[in-house]
Amino acid sequence: MALSYVSLLEAKQHLRVDFDDDDTYLLVLIQAASGAVKNYLKTASAYEPVRDEDDYPILDSDGMPEIDYDSNTPRTVRFEVRASVLILIAEWYKNREAEQDGGMGHGYLPAPVVALLYPLRDPALR
Repeated sequence: MALSYVSLLEAKQHLRVDFDDDDTYLLVLIQAASGAVKNYLKTASAYEPVRDEDDYPILDSDGMPEIDYDSNTPRTVRFEVRASVLILIAEWYKNREAEQDGGMGHGYLPAPVVALLYPLRDPALR
């Protein structure tokens, strides 16, 4: 199964696309944007951690936030991750020929995406 942090419906609503002609292309963009976000986060999780009654993440024995892997309910993707994926999809959908408006340097994500993801990122080199 391909990595998708947002659904096709979410992407189409974000782009205000009300036709199905680009669905296959949008699915590719969803997977590519989700992969780019995952790569940027490194080992940090894109999913919302389980929280205690004071809204603090519950940590496992390694000091990492626990993620709810209950098979009965889907994991909740962090809002920052979903927003980042939607921003990337919109940028790539608008600029299909890779002619950005100066918002991205070679090999870099757009500044709004970095601003959303940077606090979540694992800074260690791996």
